[in-house]
Amino acid sequence: MHPLDLLASTSASTPAIWDVLMVLVGIILVCCVLVSALETVVLPRNSFTRISRVTFAIVNRLLVHRGRNKDRWTHIRGLYAPVALVSLPLVWMISVIIGFTFIFWGVGTGSWTWCFEISGSSVTTLGFAKPDGASHAWISFVEAIIGLGLVALLISYLPTIYAAYHEREKGMRTLRPFSGVPATGVNLLNNLNNFAALDNTELWKNASGWLLELDQTHTAFSALCYFPESAPTQSWVASVAALLDAGALLLSAVPIDLSGGSPVPHEGAMVVLAHGVPALNAIGRAAGLPLEPPVPLLELVPDKSGGSPEISVTKDEYMAALDKLDGVLHVPADGREAAWLRFAAVRHSYDRAARGLAGLTLAAPAPWTTDRPAKVSRPRLASTKPIAVDWSLTDR
Repeated sequence: MHPLDLLASTSASTPAIWDVLMVLVGIILVCCVLVSALETVVLPRNSFTRISRVTFAIVNRLLVHRGRNKDRWTHIRGLYAPVALVSLPLVWMISVIIGFTFIFWGVGTGSWTWCFEISGSSVTTLGFAKPDGASHAWISFVEAIIGLGLVALLISYLPTIYAAYHEREKGMRTLRPFSGVPATGVNLLNNLNNFAALDNTELWKNASGWLLELDQTHTAFSALCYFPESAPTQSWVASVAALLDAGALLLSAVPIDLSGGSPVPHEGAMVVLAHGVPALNAIGRAAGLPLEPPVPLLELVPDKSGGSPEISVTKDEYMAALDKLDGVLHVPADGREAAWLRFAAVRHSYDRAARGLAGLTLAAPAPWTTDRPAKVSRPRLASTKPIAVDWSLTDR
């Protein structure tokens, strides 16, 4: 073939290659949106999808800043999760419009401007722009159906999110008369003892049910972790940690018997720990924190030879708590060291999860939990790696 003929044939085939490429890019973008919408609403995973992660990361960088006016900064930060959540369907729709713009251009509908107008008209079902030809009309119908589907998902998604948020707040309000404000495990045990409800199985059962509900909702819909509490002095992280601390304090006062030959003391607290420790760690991992799966509760045997594991609660703080709980926990002076080892072994299983979520949510300070938050970096913009966290306790 003559070189000029070869050049001419190559030039003629180049537009066809670009057309196919644009159609493929558009299809991939639309499929990514559909997968993101389905995994967010219909079959939620225990993590953010890529589109959700980018959306939340951008909104975080726009709204979450430390300013001189603390009240104003707190108010703006409280808008972060709701604004990001409402922005997510908008990002889906814009992405679908862009994706179908590529598709329309690839099938030869017209100029980029005209393809964008047809795509926007189709996804919004406004009908102000109509493509020519039956094949182009079918593409427009498909886009319109996808647009209606995204709207339907949005209508079902937002009520689900706010119902889960309401249940979280309801659980906090139920716990508040016993745990105090801010919530602490010491207050919870003292108040339960005063009401003669320390071993009330129904109360611990309800608390365990609330923790299981949090596990289900806050891992499936990770955005809930960022939703601010209705009362600025409260923290859902502190409320959960107060329950777990109360259970850890109760179990620390008695030797841990794993033989199964004797009845389990404080069975209600044991159940709360069995459900709450995995739940708190699962919520933290779903939110992007670098946490390892917790050790099962029955395997938390303190290592007396190696001392206590590293936790954010000091030994002096624990001993002071025993003094405050003198009428609740009966720990002899010669048994305090062993009690401390038992407490540290249990606390170690959820210590980082509590501190990480405290730093992630910028929660109101509460003793033993949100008053010593880990330094959590901003959500990653595109990477799927866990969020960078500084676990050091520089002020201790």
